[in-house]
Amino acid sequence: MEIVDIFAEGCPVQLEDVLKNRDWRVAVQDHLMQHFSTSTVVAVKLNVPGEVKNSPSIKQLFFAGWRLLLSKMSSMAVQKVTVEADRLTGPEGFFVINRELEEVKKEAIRFEEHFFLGRLFDIDVMTLHAPAYQLSRQELGFAPRTCLICSENAKECARSGKHDISALRDNINQIYTDYFVIDPVIPAWDQETVAKAATFACLAEAVTWPKPGLVDPVSNGAHQDMDIYSFLDSSLSLENYFKKCFEAGRTFRGDQLTALLSTIRPSGRFAEGRMFQVTDGVNTHKGTIFSLGILIAAYGYASRNEQSPSLSFVQTVVSRMGAQLVENDLKEKFSPSGLTDSKGDADKKVFKGNANRPSTAGEQQYQDYQLTGVRGEIAGGLRPLSTVGLKTLRESRGTTRVRLLNTLMALATSITDSTMIKRYGDPKISQQLNQWVQEFEARGGAESKGGQDYLASLDQAFIEKNLSMGGAADYLILTIFIGRLTGLL
Repeated sequence: MEIVDIFAEGCPVQLEDVLKNRDWRVAVQDHLMQHFSTSTVVAVKLNVPGEVKNSPSIKQLFFAGWRLLLSKMSSMAVQKVTVEADRLTGPEGFFVINRELEEVKKEAIRFEEHFFLGRLFDIDVMTLHAPAYQLSRQELGFAPRTCLICSENAKECARSGKHDISALRDNINQIYTDYFVIDPVIPAWDQETVAKAATFACLAEAVTWPKPGLVDPVSNGAHQDMDIYSFLDSSLSLENYFKKCFEAGRTFRGDQLTALLSTIRPSGRFAEGRMFQVTDGVNTHKGTIFSLGILIAAYGYASRNEQSPSLSFVQTVVSRMGAQLVENDLKEKFSPSGLTDSKGDADKKVFKGNANRPSTAGEQQYQDYQLTGVRGEIAGGLRPLSTVGLKTLRESRGTTRVRLLNTLMALATSITDSTMIKRYGDPKISQQLNQWVQEFEARGGAESKGGQDYLASLDQAFIEKNLSMGGAADYLILTIFIGRLTGLL
């Protein structure tokens, strides 16, 4: 796989820029220390060698670590937070915390040592009563910071100029590629953070607009029975369910992971009941309850013992959890082709489950077209999440809304959307959907006015045709969730 050049989209800085930024940083630190005279001030930036010190990819690195560091400090009464992400000399952040200097410094060093990207960060800790005093790692019982390239003492390598700038930049490019691209690393977050990330994912999908045929703040899309407020109520009702899924994964013992799925299914049914309760019986998030619940439980399992799992490992757990879904939920409930149903029609699959319960859309599509739907996606490990969703989210530029719209449309062509098929009545709609997405991309995607206008017109066409990309919307939620945990959002 090609190594990403995170410096390619940045602008070079001059020595004068660096010196001015240093004065600015000192002024910010002094201001914070004066206003919070009994607290500790923490200044955070990246160690980026060379002339280019900021770019979209460099900002992704910064926010991945910044959010994790803040979460590590969340129990220490954070009093002030400020971020300057767009500075030419690189993103920087400051926060004030009501803890002793030594305690905060130790936590910062642990972050630098244990987080995958930690060695790229430069964290200064100071107080008003000792603004010039810097506790050394050795004084606190830690080894000296190591070089990015040779693992020797970093200060000695810098002082002697042992490595040239190009070698250091190549190493940082490799770190970025390893963390975000080849097999994304997901830090080991706590239950509260995971549940809030999942809730954020549901809310972020709901408020992104314009989404063809889907509910958003501007349009109800092709849904007469719901609006944006239905989705807000529904999203907020699910946070406790997300916590239960995470806890089930973290505490699960054994390697028969189909049992983990069985463990969370009762919670899923209860969550569906809560959803229907707050939406007056409208199905807003049933697919999300199923797929996101499984993904959260898989992440909980994969991150046991405070491990930071790779996305591929989490997806393997998802696949193992759903290994019997297609067999148990679909194949065994329908008789083999060639039998005769109650109407005497041969070559149709006959439902062998509860005769009093109507077939779900997924079951009906398996009967009619042998499509395995979301069950097949789970059994396959939710592959479009990594191959399309996160890739598009990472590579897209612009506002969060623009990036999410591009990601939604890319996902629409990578899955078989059961909602689209149900509403259209034929899987052939997938071919037409691919053409719509190609036209959207040809017009410049969501970054361009042409792309935005096309989405708005497509939304109107979907409303007229009663079409909705519900499956793609569910995948967007999964992508936002993992993007939040890895630092892409």
